[in-house]
Amino acid sequence: MIRVIVADDEQKVSQLICSLIEWDALGMELAGVAQNGIEALALIKSEAPDLIITDIRMPGCDGLELVRRGNELNDALEFIIISGYRQFDYAQTALRFGVSDYLLKPINKEELMGTLEKMRIRHRFRTQQLTRAEQLQFRLQSDIDKLRAGLFSLL
Repeated sequence: MIRVIVADDEQKVSQLICSLIEWDALGMELAGVAQNGIEALALIKSEAPDLIITDIRMPGCDGLELVRRGNELNDALEFIIISGYRQFDYAQTALRFGVSDYLLKPINKEELMGTLEKMRIRHRFRTQQLTRAEQLQFRLQSDIDKLRAGLFSLL
């Protein structure tokens, strides 16, 4: 079971994210909800999650700082950033920090579920529970992600 923490300073956004996700269908469970980056870091330490879904701008510790500090605690931790900011530099910095995906608000259920499915496959790949076809699909997606990140670094 993939353990997930949702971190957003807007309580309604956190509730929306939690209600949009089909937890059982994805083999995921909600390990905690944080209202800021400091609470999220405490949950990372106490709950040992596999995935963090976080806003990019929060009081105490923003999403990018949360990624940096979270990776220091657990380098296998995956992050999805959700942001209302369309500015290219935020996305570029997030990709450099190793964020798995960067989604824009308002949150689209299909896009969120697709991203979480990708995270589920990635997690299964790391734990060696994938079929050969799923491994090839994951490698293809990883290559696409690397190419995309390389493109961003050129700009």
